[in-house]
Amino acid sequence: MTVTRRGLALGAGTVATLLLAAWVSAAGPVGVFARRDFTGPEAKAPGEEYGPGPIPSATNQGLKTASVRVSDPFLVSLVSFALKLVLAVVVIVVLVAIGRALRDRWAMRADSTVEEATVDVLPEVLLEGAREGEQVLTRGTPANAVVAAWVALEDAVRSVGVRDDDSRTSAELVTTVLRSYRVDRAPLDTLSALYREARFSRHPIGEDQRTAAREALVQVQADLRRTVAQLAQARADRASVTR
Repeated sequence: MTVTRRGLALGAGTVATLLLAAWVSAAGPVGVFARRDFTGPEAKAPGEEYGPGPIPSATNQGLKTASVRVSDPFLVSLVSFALKLVLAVVVIVVLVAIGRALRDRWAMRADSTVEEATVDVLPEVLLEGAREGEQVLTRGTPANAVVAAWVALEDAVRSVGVRDDDSRTSAELVTTVLRSYRVDRAPLDTLSALYREARFSRHPIGEDQRTAAREALVQVQADLRRTVAQLAQARADRASVTR
């Protein structure tokens, strides 16, 4: 499994958060901000006259006594609250980052599954769209028939999840998809040109354009049938190998 920079950053952030939480929990507000002062009076050396009063413990002989001085309680409470707030923010940020990473990973898996399924069914769907386009060519005026025939191809592409690209027109997208399945470019150029003419031109569209669109669709269907047959044979070969 490949470790990405994002994964390393998430791991480092998680470790840092756990260490910070452990340190604050173990030390507490007093332990974090307390100061130890070793400047107290020095105990007398052994053998000296101590005079009246209690004899100091032997464990403290020759050592300086230590006293703990606690900072201002308000300052300790304020900084302690700030630390807890920072810790909570860090924990939330790390959890959100981990959640997004898991969501992105799941989305990538889903997209991969959809893409594999699309590759298997797209040629058949495109072939069905070409057949539907040929059928609608027989209905209505030549202009409406030519437009409807091209729209049938666009609908076939969109029905399997292929979306329009902002850098390309819908006609360019359909042409690119069909070309990826070994459809000859000439009939595609004819169909797209007839579609633009029928939709945007002001001059009449006649039966000659309807006939040209039908001939182009017949050629597209022939190319797609060949691709579908080749893919079916490839699937059959893979199935026979896995048995």
